[in-house]
Amino acid sequence: MIMKGIGSLVALLSVLATSAWAQNQSNDEYTAFPSPYQEYVTFGISAHYAVAAPLGGQQTYIDKISPTNFVLQGEWLFPQRFSLGLKTGYQYNQNRLPRGTYQFSSGETISAVQTRTLTTIPAMVTASYYFSDNAAAIRPYVQLAGGGAFVDYTNFYGVLSDQYSRFKGAVAPAIGLKFYGRREQGLGAEIQAQYQHVFFNYAELPNSSPSLLISAGITYRWY
Repeated sequence: MIMKGIGSLVALLSVLATSAWAQNQSNDEYTAFPSPYQEYVTFGISAHYAVAAPLGGQQTYIDKISPTNFVLQGEWLFPQRFSLGLKTGYQYNQNRLPRGTYQFSSGETISAVQTRTLTTIPAMVTASYYFSDNAAAIRPYVQLAGGGAFVDYTNFYGVLSDQYSRFKGAVAPAIGLKFYGRREQGLGAEIQAQYQHVFFNYAELPNSSPSLLISAGITYRWY
């Protein structure tokens, strides 16, 4: 079901990218003077709410979709339709298991409700390519982010806990769309689909910690 949704989003963005290209060709024909967005380095910020679906090793640890996520991004927009920026945010997921009996490496055995939690705070550099110029009303894009993420793994056994926190490397390719309503408008809306892979593993979370984030929010550009 998730992959079907991704396919639909990719198809939608492809159609919108074609529309954005056609719109840009039309604007080139009828605009007497270039927009400042096309002449200078300009700026953009975005804030999104997101839902996250765990994948791979993270799904082994927590198999529930997380509704507790947000994304913040700032970028420098260059006239050549690409941008460089910074991305961060906050991601939290948890899964409560029925009461069970657990034995620790020390030999101690307890009966408790197990609550698995995972908190991720990414800190990444982004590079994006847009399929329409910086002043366009519709701006589909592809993005690659890389850097790291602070990860806190805490597995509660009643009042006891197994905790492990580290800063690990991370990569995050994404596709998205910005919609401003009209050309050169500052405030707009944005949707994005991002695959995030954090190189973190510990105990009940094997191999790595990948996830899929689907987000929507507001974006603002200025010069």
